[in-house]
Amino acid sequence: MIGVLILGLAIVSLFALLASGFAIVRFNRDNLRATQIMLNRVEGLRLYNWGQLTDENLVPTNFTEYYYPSGTNSQGTVFSGTVTIAKAIQNPTSTYSSNMMRNVTIRVNWTTGFLQHSRQVSTYVSEYGVQNYVFTN
Repeated sequence: MIGVLILGLAIVSLFALLASGFAIVRFNRDNLRATQIMLNRVEGLRLYNWGQLTDENLVPTNFTEYYYPSGTNSQGTVFSGTVTIAKAIQNPTSTYSSNMMRNVTIRVNWTTGFLQHSRQVSTYVSEYGVQNYVFTN
C-alpha cells in the first residue's frame, strides 16, 4: 500500500511538473512574439517622414496581431496593442525643442492561460532623424 501511495504521488508530481513546464514554454513563446511585434512597429516608424509621423490621423493607434501555432488551425494568442506619439518632454537647455521630437510608446497586451500580460517599449523620433536620411538620399 505504501509503495502504491508513493508511486501515485510520483505520477501526480510528474504530471504537475510537465504542465508547469508547458505553461512556462507557452509564456516565453508569447513574450518573444510580443517583443517581435513591438520591434516590427518601431521599425515601421522609420518609413514615415516627419509630416506623416506628426499627423494624428495617419499613424494607426490601435492594432491586433495573432499568433498561429504551427501544425494547428487554431487562432492561438491574440495580441492587442497601442501606439502613442506625444511631444517629448525636454530639458530647456537641450538642442532639440519639443516641437522637433516625439516620444513614441508601443504597448502590447495578451493573455496566456488566465493571466494578463503586457510589454511596452518607448523611443524618441526627431524631425531630422533617420527618416530624413532615408527619404533624401
